[in-house]
Amino acid sequence: MAPSSVKLQELIRVIRTAKTQAEERGMIQKECADIRSAFRDEDPAFRCRNVAKLLYMHMLGYPAHFGQMECLKLIASPRFTDKRVGYLGAMLLLDERHDASLLITNSIKK
Repeated sequence: MAPSSVKLQELIRVIRTAKTQAEERGMIQKECADIRSAFRDEDPAFRCRNVAKLLYMHMLGYPAHFGQMECLKLIASPRFTDKRVGYLGAMLLLDERHDASLLITNSIKK
């Protein structure tokens, strides 16, 4: 079972309270580990929230490439909120050199 998911706003608040770069890095690594374990458990309940947190971490300059396939899963979801975050994630995390861009194109055609 995955650890309880922290909301994006709470994650932002916690990261901003970091006094040093090393403390911030530690918080980001811990949250990335929690997100990876949630992705491994294939629990769709917090997938949208976790991808949003990954996008924030990506904007801070931390690696978030492991969320690319989760963006594709969100794009394929029937819920609009999932699709919205999925397309945003695909725009930020993928470029035309990735094979996943073909999967996104096929998903859009459907």
